[in-house]
Amino acid sequence: MSTIESARGLALRLDQAVHRAAGEIVYDSVNSFFINLRAYLQVQDDTLGANNNLFAILRRIDDQSGLFLTNLGPAIDAGDTANHFHFPSGARLSFGVTLRRGHQCALVSYRFHYVHPGPEARFFRFDLNPQPHEDPLSEPRCHLHPGFDQVRLPIPALSPVEVLDRIFFVLDEGPRR
Repeated sequence: MSTIESARGLALRLDQAVHRAAGEIVYDSVNSFFINLRAYLQVQDDTLGANNNLFAILRRIDDQSGLFLTNLGPAIDAGDTANHFHFPSGARLSFGVTLRRGHQCALVSYRFHYVHPGPEARFFRFDLNPQPHEDPLSEPRCHLHPGFDQVRLPIPALSPVEVLDRIFFVLDEGPRR
C-alpha cells in the first residue's frame, strides 16, 4: 500500500533520472540548434501547407548571463496572435527554449504550448523546468499539462524536436501528405 512518503520517494527518484537525462541533451552550438529547429519547422509548415512565416515568428535572444533563448509566439498563451505557428486544423503553437552556452550548448528549459481548436479550446503544455522543484510529486521537472494548469503529469526529458514530434504527429489532427 502506497503512502504519501512512498509516493514522494518515487517522484524524487523519477525526477532525479529526468534531471540526469535532461543534462545529456546537448547541441554543438546555438547556431546549429536554431538552424535545425527552423528547418524542422519549415518542413512541417511545407508539409501541412500552413504558410507560417518562420523568419518572422521564430526569434533568438542572447541573454547576457550565457543563456540563449529561442521563442516562437508568446511565452504565455493568452489568446491567438500573429506570432503563433498556425496549423491548418485551426490549432496554434507557441514555445520557448533556453540553452546554456558552453563547449556544447546544454538544454536548460522549455515550454511548448499547443492549443487545439474547438468550442472549448483544449491545450497541452510540455514544460521542462530549469531546476528540480523541492516537491517533485506536485511539480515534476519535466511534465505535461493535459488541458489543466493545475495538473502536471511527469514525462521523460524530451529534446525540443521530440516534443515537436508529439505535437505535429500525435496531437494535431491536420492533414498529412
